[in-house]
Amino acid sequence: MRTIALLAVGAIAGAVVVTRMQQTPKGKEILDAADARVREFTDAVKDGYSSRDRELRGE
Repeated sequence: MRTIALLAVGAIAGAVVVTRMQQTPKGKEILDAADARVREFTDAVKDGYSSRDRELRGE
């Protein structure tokens, strides 16, 4: 039960920090850069998965 409470507090704290960062130009710039890196990573994972799937299916 304590672990769930700590997880909830952490999620709320993170949401507050992100909201505050979005209100400043520098914070918005940092969040946009982080978003771009995350999108780049997820695109690479998707491409790798698709490539391996085609490989296994013999396409």
